[in-house]
Amino acid sequence: MKDTPFVTHGLKFRWINAQCFEFQFSNGKTLLTDPYFDVPERFKEGVGMSLMNFHVEDIEQVDYVFVNHTHGDHIANLQQVCDRFSPTVICHSAVAMEIAKTHVVPLTSIYPVDFNGRYYFDGFSLDTYHGTHHKNPSSYEEAKAFTMQDGDNELGVMGSIFNVNFILNLPEGLRIAFVGGNDDGMTERFQEIRPNILIRNKMGSSRDFDRVAERFADIFAKSSTQMLIPMHCETWVNERPEFLDGVIRDMNQIMEEKGLLGRAKLLERTKWHYLDLVISEA
Repeated sequence: MKDTPFVTHGLKFRWINAQCFEFQFSNGKTLLTDPYFDVPERFKEGVGMSLMNFHVEDIEQVDYVFVNHTHGDHIANLQQVCDRFSPTVICHSAVAMEIAKTHVVPLTSIYPVDFNGRYYFDGFSLDTYHGTHHKNPSSYEEAKAFTMQDGDNELGVMGSIFNVNFILNLPEGLRIAFVGGNDDGMTERFQEIRPNILIRNKMGSSRDFDRVAERFADIFAKSSTQMLIPMHCETWVNERPEFLDGVIRDMNQIMEEKGLLGRAKLLERTKWHYLDLVISEA
């Protein structure tokens, strides 16, 4: 008779939408990244990427918010989250003052970070790294308009310039890498860091369908990580689910052919998952 697997839960997490993930740590604290799930109808460009029937009321707790960059599809719901939960807002120092000007947030709740630093919080620490946005031909005025929120501000422009990747370090020894945009040397760093999970933005625009699985798998194979979770592919989830399923399938086939143990998994949006340590009979 086969033994029942022995399981310990190290982390509870879920993909909500775009680059918005919710992490719940063993001490009960929570971290929300890039809050974007629904926007008002007047912001037509963002409605198609929004998550239907999910609102800020569907989140129970937020202690920390991390902002990778300040485009509208990363901070559209930041004010709602701040109003409901009064979290600490972690962002690059260059955008901190503009967030303070355009959002009703206590100044002492804004926590500026810079590149190549380690920052300690209740239940986790963050290692931060320089990131760059995928190629974006928008002019200054076009980028400034991409806010998905009311008010005239510079956050849409800053979103094309200041991007912060991070490694999430947990007391249990788990490491989760979070990379939006271009690689920016992160794959090389992973050879030493060896994160357990890599949460990775797609390789380029949602309109770029060229060799997506091969490019994803190449990054994955060089990353010395056990699992890759794609993010910011909600347009494909909504409009081209068969294409996305094929990308995941082809990625895993490529990894298997290379003799590597890592595998890719697409999470169902809003559904909670555990990152577990499991002992089972061989």
